[in-house]
Amino acid sequence: MRWDTVDFVIRSAAGWFFRARNAESWIFRGAVAVLIAIHGANWAFSYSGPIWGTPGTVEIGTAGTIPDGILWGVTMVCALLMIGSAVWAWRRYSDEQERLSRKKVFVIEGRGLRDDDGSPLKAAVPDSIIGTRMDYLLDVRQRKDGLIVEPEDLLQPIGTMKTWLHQAQKGNDRSDLTTVYGGLTAVPLTFLTGVLLDDEGDVVVMDWDRTASRWRLLDGSDDGLRFQITGIEEAGSAREVVLAISASYTVKSEDLATTFTHPVVRMTLRDSQSSHWSQARQSALADQFLGILKQLDAMGVDRIHLVLAAQNSVVFNLARRYDKRNLPKLIVYQYERAQEARYPWGIEMPVAGAPAARVVHLARAGTQSHTG
Repeated sequence: MRWDTVDFVIRSAAGWFFRARNAESWIFRGAVAVLIAIHGANWAFSYSGPIWGTPGTVEIGTAGTIPDGILWGVTMVCALLMIGSAVWAWRRYSDEQERLSRKKVFVIEGRGLRDDDGSPLKAAVPDSIIGTRMDYLLDVRQRKDGLIVEPEDLLQPIGTMKTWLHQAQKGNDRSDLTTVYGGLTAVPLTFLTGVLLDDEGDVVVMDWDRTASRWRLLDGSDDGLRFQITGIEEAGSAREVVLAISASYTVKSEDLATTFTHPVVRMTLRDSQSSHWSQARQSALADQFLGILKQLDAMGVDRIHLVLAAQNSVVFNLARRYDKRNLPKLIVYQYERAQEARYPWGIEMPVAGAPAARVVHLARAGTQSHTG
């Protein structure tokens, strides 16, 4: 037997004996205490030799205080209790290990904005999320740093990711499954990923902390900052509107004018530099987003052109709130600063009856073509 195995067993046993607070550990400790007490009560000390210059014998002890029949009867009961509590503890441990072995954590990492491997999301998932890690790299890079040249080629990898997740979940109880998502991908691709994962229950979302250069949970506090809504009245009876969301940067009117001719509704965080590291805050922003979508739908809007300047986790959480059956058609656009039309292409989402996502190219304001 290897020494590290022996060391693990000793440490585990000591930890269970001294720190565990379950019933069997208390029974075991109680039995040990009784054994120490009763056997410690039967002791004797004998001395034979000179005592102040005179030969003599001294005997000190409590031997015989507890009759042997009672002593060994209690010893037997305590031994049985110790054996029984040890078996009980082992059964509890085995059941817990079996339960943990059923738990699975599906880690989906999207890579697309930079052509490097970086720090893997799987390694950053905290130990508090229990289960066997199964990671999936959603690779939507095209080997040109920060530039997407053929967006049509990137739809299939996202669909393949969804298929992989469904296959991996088969035969498992949903209560044993956890999905973790984090990514650095273009806005339309992130939004599409969120739309496809909207029915996966609670998804743990992580984001890349550029300051600390590491993946991080949305574990910050809610500062109470919310979107300010403008332009909803100007939408009037328009069948198509542009919904411009400014969370990390301001969506400029002059950039929108290079691509769109529709009325513009804005959702703006006045302090675009404020922290987005609060799940509670992002949930509240997503609620606002859903509320505006419902309002536009009630006004008769048939298609929404969505322009987003936001962190990856914000885009993903907004996408998961989109009701695929009851809200208008939706195209989410990619911003390209170097092009004449600042939003040259977008992805029409598989919502409102659209069977699959497809790429929409815009050559100039007011014209579009569908591919993909």
